[in-house]
Amino acid sequence: MENYSSAAVRHWKDAELLESANRVENADHHYGIAAECAIKKVLVTFPAFSASGVLSASYMQHIDVLWDKVGHQSLQKSYPKLLAILKDAKGFSDWHVNQRYFADGTVTSATLASHKKTASRLFGAVNLSGDRRV
Repeated sequence: MENYSSAAVRHWKDAELLESANRVENADHHYGIAAECAIKKVLVTFPAFSASGVLSASYMQHIDVLWDKVGHQSLQKSYPKLLAILKDAKGFSDWHVNQRYFADGTVTSATLASHKKTASRLFGAVNLSGDRRV
């Protein structure tokens, strides 16, 4: 069974390692997956998004698609900061899972920094612990 909390922290740590080695494209990829897992960590706890703790197929999307699908009012009471972050239209709209196939130098340092910051904010909004330095 999926453990989105554990996966989110693991991908964050991998992203930091890759970033420290100047592996920008792969670091950015992992920050996107970490952000995706942070959101899914919350979604599986709400019946509107899951059945018996299993995420509904329509929410089994990567962060760039999932971002626009989550604006559900049932989250407002428990995770108001999450919805506030998701209202930012940019978020991960310029991220795509296929960027793992891109050539080196495709992802800019500004893009990496933006995704890292947004992922960190998501971690805080969903109460995920972990050493997140931005």
